Amino acid sequence: MLAAGVIERRGAAAFAVAPGQRQLVGYAARFGSEARLAGFTEVIAPGAFKASLAGRDIVALIDHDPARLLARTKSGTLRLAEDSKGLRYEIDLPDTTEGRDILTLAERGDLGGLSFGFTVPKGGEHWQGQRRELRAVT
Repeated sequence: MLAAGVIERRGAAAFAVAPGQRQLVGYAARFGSEARLAGFTEVIAPGAFKASLAGRDIVALIDHDPARLLARTKSGTLRLAEDSKGLRYEIDLPDTTEGRDILTLAERGDLGGLSFGFTVPKGGEHWQGQRRELRAVT
Protein backbone atom coordinates (compact mmCIF):
# COMPACT_ATOMS: atom_id res chain seq x y z
CA MET A 1 0.00 0.00 0.00
CA LEU A 2 1.20 3.50 -0.76
CA ALA A 3 0.98 6.41 1.67
CA ALA A 4 -2.30 8.34 1.55
CA GLY A 5 -2.14 11.93 0.34
CA VAL A 6 1.23 11.53 -1.36
CA ILE A 7 1.40 13.00 -4.84
CA GLU A 8 2.11 10.22 -7.29
CA ARG A 9 3.29 10.72 -10.86
CA ARG A 10 2.71 8.57 -13.92
CA GLY A 11 3.97 8.86 -17.46
CA ALA A 12 1.29 9.48 -20.04
CA ALA A 13 0.93 8.11 -23.53
CA ALA A 14 2.21 9.97 -26.53
CA PHE A 15 0.61 13.23 -27.52
CA ALA A 16 0.04 15.13 -30.72
CA VAL A 17 0.26 18.73 -31.82
CA ALA A 18 -3.13 19.78 -33.16
CA PRO A 19 -2.61 20.67 -36.85
CA GLY A 20 -2.39 24.43 -37.37
CA GLN A 21 -2.91 25.20 -33.69
CA ARG A 22 -0.78 25.95 -30.64
CA GLN A 23 -2.27 22.97 -28.88
CA LEU A 24 -1.19 19.61 -27.44
CA VAL A 25 -3.81 16.87 -27.37
CA GLY A 26 -3.87 13.31 -26.14
CA TYR A 27 -4.67 11.07 -23.21
CA ALA A 28 -3.13 11.57 -19.79
CA ALA A 29 -4.37 8.11 -18.81
CA ARG A 30 -6.03 5.18 -20.54
CA PHE A 31 -8.54 3.03 -18.73
CA GLY A 32 -7.80 -0.66 -18.31
CA SER A 33 -4.20 -0.35 -19.47
CA GLU A 34 -1.79 -2.09 -17.11
CA ALA A 35 1.24 -0.18 -15.89
CA ARG A 36 4.06 -2.17 -14.33
CA LEU A 37 5.53 -0.18 -11.48
CA ALA A 38 8.09 -0.97 -8.80
CA GLY A 39 6.69 -4.09 -7.19
CA PHE A 40 3.12 -3.93 -8.44
CA THR A 41 0.82 -3.56 -11.43
CA GLU A 42 -1.64 -0.68 -11.70
CA VAL A 43 -4.82 -0.17 -13.70
CA ILE A 44 -7.04 2.92 -13.80
CA ALA A 45 -10.77 2.21 -13.77
CA PRO A 46 -13.30 4.18 -15.83
CA GLY A 47 -14.71 7.03 -13.76
CA ALA A 48 -11.56 7.39 -11.64
CA PHE A 49 -11.21 11.08 -12.54
CA LYS A 50 -14.88 12.02 -12.14
CA ALA A 51 -14.55 13.70 -8.74
CA SER A 52 -11.37 15.57 -9.66
CA LEU A 53 -12.96 16.97 -12.81
CA ALA A 54 -16.00 18.29 -10.93
CA GLY A 55 -15.26 21.97 -10.47
CA ARG A 56 -11.60 21.79 -9.46
CA ASP A 57 -9.04 24.08 -11.01
CA ILE A 58 -6.46 21.74 -12.54
CA VAL A 59 -3.19 23.04 -13.95
CA ALA A 60 -0.79 21.89 -16.66
CA LEU A 61 2.79 22.52 -15.58
CA ILE A 62 6.23 22.09 -17.09
CA ASP A 63 8.08 19.38 -15.12
CA HIS A 64 5.43 19.54 -12.33
CA ASP A 65 6.84 22.96 -11.34
CA PRO A 66 4.09 25.34 -10.12
CA ALA A 67 6.21 28.30 -11.24
CA ARG A 68 6.07 27.03 -14.86
CA LEU A 69 2.36 27.19 -15.73
CA LEU A 70 1.21 26.20 -19.24
CA ALA A 71 -2.57 26.12 -18.87
CA ARG A 72 -5.43 25.68 -16.40
CA THR A 73 -9.01 24.51 -16.43
CA LYS A 74 -10.28 27.67 -14.69
CA SER A 75 -9.22 29.83 -17.64
CA GLY A 76 -10.31 27.28 -20.26
CA THR A 77 -6.78 26.84 -21.63
CA LEU A 78 -6.70 23.25 -20.31
CA ARG A 79 -9.65 21.02 -21.11
CA LEU A 80 -10.02 17.59 -19.55
CA ALA A 81 -12.73 15.00 -20.09
CA GLU A 82 -13.26 11.33 -19.48
CA ASP A 83 -14.42 9.29 -22.46
CA SER A 84 -14.53 5.57 -23.12
CA LYS A 85 -10.73 5.44 -23.63
CA GLY A 86 -9.52 7.46 -20.67
CA LEU A 87 -8.74 11.00 -19.56
CA ARG A 88 -8.40 13.20 -22.64
CA TYR A 89 -6.68 16.56 -22.51
CA GLU A 90 -6.26 19.60 -24.74
CA ILE A 91 -3.65 22.18 -23.76
CA ASP A 92 -3.65 25.59 -25.44
CA LEU A 93 0.01 26.56 -25.31
CA PRO A 94 0.69 30.15 -24.27
CA ASP A 95 2.52 32.61 -26.48
CA THR A 96 5.38 32.79 -24.00
CA THR A 97 9.00 31.73 -24.30
CA GLU A 98 8.30 28.40 -22.60
CA GLY A 99 5.06 27.86 -24.54
CA ARG A 100 6.85 28.46 -27.84
CA ASP A 101 9.72 26.21 -26.76
CA ILE A 102 7.32 23.37 -25.85
CA LEU A 103 5.52 23.72 -29.19
CA THR A 104 8.79 23.70 -31.14
CA LEU A 105 10.10 20.66 -29.26
CA ALA A 106 6.79 18.83 -29.74
CA GLU A 107 6.66 19.58 -33.47
CA ARG A 108 10.24 18.35 -33.90
CA GLY A 109 9.44 15.14 -32.02
CA ASP A 110 11.90 15.91 -29.23
CA LEU A 111 9.40 15.53 -26.38
CA GLY A 112 8.88 11.96 -25.26
CA GLY A 113 5.49 12.46 -23.64
CA LEU A 114 3.77 13.94 -20.65
CA SER A 115 3.19 12.91 -17.09
CA PHE A 116 0.44 13.64 -14.61
CA GLY A 117 0.32 13.95 -10.85
CA PHE A 118 -2.46 12.75 -8.58
CA THR A 119 -3.36 11.69 -5.07
CA VAL A 120 -5.55 8.76 -4.10
CA PRO A 121 -8.26 9.61 -1.57
CA LYS A 122 -9.29 7.13 1.10
CA GLY A 123 -11.24 4.34 -0.59
CA GLY A 124 -9.97 5.33 -4.04
CA GLU A 125 -7.95 2.19 -4.63
CA HIS A 126 -8.48 -1.55 -4.50
CA TRP A 127 -5.61 -3.99 -4.01
CA GLN A 128 -5.70 -7.62 -5.04
CA GLY A 129 -2.30 -9.12 -4.31
CA GLN A 130 0.23 -7.02 -6.24
CA ARG A 131 -2.43 -5.47 -8.50
CA ARG A 132 -3.75 -2.00 -7.71
CA GLU A 133 -6.89 -0.62 -9.29
CA LEU A 134 -7.34 3.14 -9.05
CA ARG A 135 -11.04 3.88 -8.69
CA ALA A 136 -10.81 7.54 -7.67
CA VAL A 137 -7.95 10.01 -7.94
CA THR A 138 -7.71 13.72 -7.25
